[in-house]
Amino acid sequence: MKLIIDQSLEHENVEITIKCGMIDEQLERLIAQIRLYSFSITGKKEGSSYLIRLEDVYYFESTDNKTFIYVEKDVYECGYKLYELENHFANSHFLRISKSCILNVAKLESVRALLNGKFEAQLFNKEKLVINRHYVQALKEKIQL
Repeated sequence: MKLIIDQSLEHENVEITIKCGMIDEQLERLIAQIRLYSFSITGKKEGSSYLIRLEDVYYFESTDNKTFIYVEKDVYECGYKLYELENHFANSHFLRISKSCILNVAKLESVRALLNGKFEAQLFNKEKLVINRHYVQALKEKIQL
C-alpha cells in the first residue's frame, strides 16, 4: 500500500481518493473508518442539542426505551434506536456487546474473562462494561484476540 499526502494551503477541503484493484476486507474496514471520521451524531442534554464526533463516543446504551451516548465524561440522549445505530455502523469500530449496549472498540483499554463465558471491558476512561457471552466471539474477531 502506498500513501500519498499532498498538503497545501491551496486545498480548501480534504479529499481522499483510493485507487485499488479489488476491495478486500481490510480496505473495507479502512473505508468505514474514514466515513466515520467525518460523521457526527446529535445528542441532547439539558434541553440543548450537541454535535458529537463519532470518534469521541465510548458506547451507546439503551435503557427504558431511550438511547444514550456516552463520551469520556458526559452522557447525552440520542434519537436513534440501538438497532439503527448497529446497522448504520456495521463494518466499523462499533460492536454490539449486549442487548442494550454498542461499544466503540477503539476506546477499549483491556478485556478480561469473567465467569459463565462473559468478558469485562475496561475503557480508557476507566469505565467497565460487561460483554455478554453471545457477543464474545464477535469481539474476538473484531480485535483479533
